[in-house]
Amino acid sequence: MTDVVLGMGEVGSTLFDLLEQRKISCVGIDTDKSKCKNYSENNLMEAEFLHVCIPGEIENFDEIARDWTNKITGLKAIIIHSTVRPGTTKKVQEKLDLPVIFSPVRGVHRRFLQDVKRYSKFLSSDVKLADEIKSEIEKRFEKTQWMSSTKTAELAKILVDTTYYGWLINYAQITKIICDEEKVDFDEMWKFADEIHENLGNRPKMYPGIIGGHCVIPNLALINNDKLDMIKKINELFEKYTDSKV
Repeated sequence: MTDVVLGMGEVGSTLFDLLEQRKISCVGIDTDKSKCKNYSENNLMEAEFLHVCIPGEIENFDEIARDWTNKITGLKAIIIHSTVRPGTTKKVQEKLDLPVIFSPVRGVHRRFLQDVKRYSKFLSSDVKLADEIKSEIEKRFEKTQWMSSTKTAELAKILVDTTYYGWLINYAQITKIICDEEKVDFDEMWKFADEIHENLGNRPKMYPGIIGGHCVIPNLALINNDKLDMIKKINELFEKYTDSKV
């Protein structure tokens, strides 16, 4: 049993480690040759599953995913773990006879492997999968759940994970500005929500920092929705506000 991981960045390298822990032989491929593992360009690879972990925002994402299927023999399915534009997985599927599965990752990068093992790995496909293939895929992860369509899972990653996190930070940013304007202590004020959150779990206090990184703001462009662009605008407003306080 061998798998190929395409893209050995934070997502791919974490997935590679997880698969090895689960006793699955892996080949890691990256444009940065120093990140490749168990890979030789001289050998035609044979593998059961291709895990695509390259950046989802690149223009020719679907072409790269399809091209690698021609370089690997014995493939049973492709699993896309990258955060992609809604409809991308179906677009890849339409050009291939192999099943294409979308399975977004969840977790904080500093403890990525721990989180990937802790959270259910959501899986989705737009074609009917043989029970054998479903079973083999599920064996590669600690816990799994299936969604009804790849677009559902693609939107879940953007709307329920990174974008939702962005909105929560936005609210913290807004309350921080108001607290400063009214000359009250931000942390003291938020103590009012502690017991409510402890009992109901619906009053999270977020740190009102500037949203950076390569997830929340960049992922907004994948869905290209004016309503969601408010996250970026509020973040920029808060950045200007903090600059003015220095």
